[in-house]
Amino acid sequence: MKSLQLVQYLNARRLKDATDTYLGKLQSAPFQASEAHTKRVLAELAQSPGPHVYLGETPSRLKVRVPLAFLIRACCITTGGTGAGKTMAALLPLEAIVRRLPGLKTVGFGVLDAKGELFDRAVYLLAARLAELHGRERQELLERIVIVDFANRVSLSPYNILARWSYAEPDFFITSRLETLRELLPSGEKLSLRGASVLKHILTLLSESNLPLTYLDRVLGDEPFRKRLLGSCRNEELALYFRTHFNAEGKQTIAALRARMDSLFASEGVRLALSGDSAPDFLRLQNEGKIVLINCAGPTITRGVRLLLQGLVLSDIRQAIFARPNNPPVTYWWCADEAQNFFLTRQMQENLTDILTMARAFGTFFYFLCQNLSTAVPDARLLETLYTNIRWSLTLRSTQHDAGFLRSALPVTGRMQKPELNPFRAAGTYTPEEERNIALAGIATLPDREGYLWLKTLSDKAIRIRTPFIDLGGGEHFRTIVDSILQDTTIGNRITRSEYLDRIRLRERQWTQNPLDTAPEDLDVQMAHAYVGPRQVGA
Repeated sequence: MKSLQLVQYLNARRLKDATDTYLGKLQSAPFQASEAHTKRVLAELAQSPGPHVYLGETPSRLKVRVPLAFLIRACCITTGGTGAGKTMAALLPLEAIVRRLPGLKTVGFGVLDAKGELFDRAVYLLAARLAELHGRERQELLERIVIVDFANRVSLSPYNILARWSYAEPDFFITSRLETLRELLPSGEKLSLRGASVLKHILTLLSESNLPLTYLDRVLGDEPFRKRLLGSCRNEELALYFRTHFNAEGKQTIAALRARMDSLFASEGVRLALSGDSAPDFLRLQNEGKIVLINCAGPTITRGVRLLLQGLVLSDIRQAIFARPNNPPVTYWWCADEAQNFFLTRQMQENLTDILTMARAFGTFFYFLCQNLSTAVPDARLLETLYTNIRWSLTLRSTQHDAGFLRSALPVTGRMQKPELNPFRAAGTYTPEEERNIALAGIATLPDREGYLWLKTLSDKAIRIRTPFIDLGGGEHFRTIVDSILQDTTIGNRITRSEYLDRIRLRERQWTQNPLDTAPEDLDVQMAHAYVGPRQVGA
């Protein structure tokens, strides 16, 4: 008996150690499985063929390298508050593409920015790449760059929003333009049904005459000019409206229409761009793999005008996407900053729904960068469509509500201990659901450039990463480089201010009996005559 007790005594410690080891393994099993799964997914991605993009590293120092094709052949989203690192994260795939230009001919990208930050940084990346190239390679890259900067008053890009392309059906084109203009007016300045009817007919008349929207006021107030336009009009229904109905429109309707369109031309850069005789052909630009940079922001561009420009450009891109052939040889990737603005109106929501559900077949994909998406999208069905169709997401510092779609994908360790105030009681652990709730709440306090990368088609678990920092030089150096590109009319398929105004003068000679003889540099006088003159005629 004593021998048995001695054996039990000697084995008690060994048994306790073995039990503790076994229970520890059970406790850490979810964490170990999660780590093993992450390692396996990242290893498979790193071994995939083609160029890769370094997105950062995990807390356990695992490198996250994802194939470029996986990132850009998908609709995707990055969310996060101001300063969380959205723009820096977006630069990672953009920098990978730029570094391979001009040799990478099967991929093109566009930037649609309503803030200017991503636009400027993309310009800097291209400037750095141009400085590395020489001869034919440099010229080839220059020919692929297209810049549309609505705030620029020196190097101009015409954007006549009434210039219709051959692939755009006339009635749909005018209707979409009308709806965009109507929906994006401030709530206190909405057009009446009568005013909308007048605007639709004027838009149609100007479009058929290849004239920009800046002639709207002249059509309203200058009867001889209006008759000259109607003299070359082949649309009998349109001509009948102006002959029999337009003069019966009330003065209040005309005055209200004028007042509501005034704000669109307040910025000189916007007014000049909209005064152009052409517009970017997004079908050709996408099919040829051009690098298209669009800036809708500027110190003199109001929020309302900025939103309107975003809506107009999005509408144009949407029409161009569905005119592309199925499975084209060039994959096109649009990076849209401040993407919450794309869900403000019914028409924009319809455009986004079409893009999310069908654009893949036409080789075009969108990358959305936004702050609070769930609060910006009032329609739960549209939000569900967005989450269903994105292939990957990066969630940086954000609100718990906005990151709610990530709840089921948040990794858990299975060993997070609960606080225990009683020192004589063993601390318990949180359940997986409780740990996910804690992790979800912790997204609101994430450090800058840290977040959760969810590669939906490869893993049901998100990976916590810290994105790398791209050195773009100091503030003054950065601004000098960017401005040197933006003011250079030989870059971006733009024209000089003087040449642009010469074109406006030539058009005036063709359509008016009193051509503008003002010198090109006297822009204020010239534009005042073109825009205000008709009001005096109609007074």
